Amino acid sequence: MRGIIMLVALLLASLPATAQKAVVEESRTDVVCISPTQAITHFRESTTILNERGTAHALFVCSCSKNDQLTRFKGQVVDATGRVLRKFKESELKRTEYSPYLAIDDYKMYLEYTPPVYPVTITYEWTVESRNNLIEFPRFCPLTDYDVEVRKATYRLTVPKGMDIRHALVNINEQVTTADDETTLTLELHDIPALQKEPFARPLRERLPMAFFAPKDFIYYGTKGCMDSWEEYGKWQYGLVNGREGLPEAFRKEIHQLTDRLATDREKVAALYGYLEKNTRYVAILLGIGGLMPASAESVVKTGYGDCKGLSNFMRAMLKEVGIPAHYTTISTTNRRLLPHFASVGQMDHVILQVPLPADTLYLECTNPRLPLGFLHDDIEGHNAIVVSERGGKYVRLPEYADTLNALRQHVSVGLSAGGSTDIKVSQTATYGEYERWLPLAMMDKQEVQRVLLQMTSAPQAVVSGYDISEDRERVTITLNADISSKGYASATGQRLFAPLCPIRKELAAAVGNKERTEDIFLAHGLLDECTVSIAIPEGYDVEAMPKDIAIQQPFGSFALHLSRQGKAIEATYRLLLKKGLYDKALYGQFSDFIKAVGKAYAQRVALKKQMFSS
Repeated sequence: MRGIIMLVALLLASLPATAQKAVVEESRTDVVCISPTQAITHFRESTTILNERGTAHALFVCSCSKNDQLTRFKGQVVDATGRVLRKFKESELKRTEYSPYLAIDDYKMYLEYTPPVYPVTITYEWTVESRNNLIEFPRFCPLTDYDVEVRKATYRLTVPKGMDIRHALVNINEQVTTADDETTLTLELHDIPALQKEPFARPLRERLPMAFFAPKDFIYYGTKGCMDSWEEYGKWQYGLVNGREGLPEAFRKEIHQLTDRLATDREKVAALYGYLEKNTRYVAILLGIGGLMPASAESVVKTGYGDCKGLSNFMRAMLKEVGIPAHYTTISTTNRRLLPHFASVGQMDHVILQVPLPADTLYLECTNPRLPLGFLHDDIEGHNAIVVSERGGKYVRLPEYADTLNALRQHVSVGLSAGGSTDIKVSQTATYGEYERWLPLAMMDKQEVQRVLLQMTSAPQAVVSGYDISEDRERVTITLNADISSKGYASATGQRLFAPLCPIRKELAAAVGNKERTEDIFLAHGLLDECTVSIAIPEGYDVEAMPKDIAIQQPFGSFALHLSRQGKAIEATYRLLLKKGLYDKALYGQFSDFIKAVGKAYAQRVALKKQMFSS
């Protein structure tokens, strides 16, 4: 979920780094597939670390399991003169089984090293033997970080004669070459330039050069399948799910008692989703056909817990029992887009449930039924997914909420005194994407809520005197009312008070100059932020100066500020609309100016002058 911040999560971006930190001199991957169930992969990575910023590239990590065994390892470090500083042996590797998963077959072998000087060149060579899990081969991704260039990267795959291999290239212009006997595929890249971290750019994972290799027909933990298309993938995945929806007789009676009197299918779905929330908990598990087979619905009934696969299958089983079809759906929480013409399990890391009702299609997040029914949270909204059924896999794209639905609406009353202190009353409602951003507030204790509220206000010496938080899941809305006082809200200079127009922090990312960019402008999320501030004019004072109205229209958004005098009060109305999307990098100067103008508008002050009366 998006964290609690003061305005826009997507606008929190770091300034780009200016110095290169490492050079991958050589990245080599040699895969020898001996049979459909066995492969040996030899890796060689030689990296020159230029400075302390690149120290993380000295770390060696190899993911292993009972089916992926590290069989050989060596390494060495040389300085700029070629002098050997250190050699590493396999006996120096450490093993960790720490994982967020409750049950998992995987572990990692690793080596930590901090160079004593810079630059140094570290070379690691290791071999991994894989058995019974060749649903796909190691991914080719020689560039993994910003500010790192790659001099040479090679991937070579040798397979038995007659084995049909598929591949897909992303952000790569070179072609895969095939040996005359069609048993060896080779991809070689040279001089891959470093990627620079730029604000408001696509995520790194969408910019990296990558290649995927996989057999068309496979044997995976004893199961046979075809991965020629997403449809074929779905047929195989359905085979892992089908038959695991059986429920105990007593439990079947219980869910019928819960749903039989309800009039509509949507009401029944809501009731069972509520049952899921109250009676199960999420526990990460990675067991069963390489972590791809869900726990049976019966086991979830007995234990009360499951991972995304197990809980989604359990919800599917309950719905099936009451006559409502639902489909197991695989998705990625990090990759917005799945390759449409290259099916592979490695592109996805999560499971949800699709429920196609007559009037609407719901997507249920079964790992967190605390969310509203059918709510598309940030990690899945708009993502591609594969809907699995007996007909196979169907490539779909989940809906996205309109920018104006992701709304934060605030009404702020500022009771200003002649001494500059104030009582601030905040009333706000947050919906959809903004609901998700503010939802953690409803689960915090009093001390944490007060800390967030104090961060929310820009008033100095602020104290929270009270607050109230309420949630309406049906409308996907969270409401906050808060009373905050400040002793030094307005500054006094002679006969004047200077008071900020907006006491709520509206922090945008630091605007970056109009320099040349390599990436287009990417706004992952749109939003509507409306804020009305009413400032009571203290007795004996009047308005001397107010900021002017502002209206800005740009392709990527709009901003407006309107001020008016309402009796003994000043009213300021702000409206910021950001439109998600990808915009031409040529517009970055306009975008930068827009962000700067919005920031200045929120930071403006009003001048009040003490009135002098003659007798």
